[in-house]
Amino acid sequence: MMNTLTWADFEKVEIRTGTVVAVEAFPQARKPAYKLTIDFGTLGTKRTSAQLTRLYQPEDLVGKQLVAVVNFPPKQIATFMSECLVLGAVADDGTVTLLQTERPTENGLRIA
Repeated sequence: MMNTLTWADFEKVEIRTGTVVAVEAFPQARKPAYKLTIDFGTLGTKRTSAQLTRLYQPEDLVGKQLVAVVNFPPKQIATFMSECLVLGAVADDGTVTLLQTERPTENGLRIA
């Protein structure tokens, strides 16, 4: 059974649009991952670790607009401090397909 959220719970989650501006390898991660730097417009840039290596090459990700949760506290992942959570659909084998807007938007727009 799924947990039920209230509308007030959902309103606390800041899901925003952002564009990937840089991608680095992350060999220290337990599972294959990249370090991403994402531009969230007026919210600035944030960095995160994302397990996207099965479907995406670094050059595929630079310039790609995606959606991410931006109001989690920073989280230590190996030698890296993650500042947001990129959202994607996760298959049973762990393959992540990024969630994106239907067309380009301004960076930093809230998803509702």
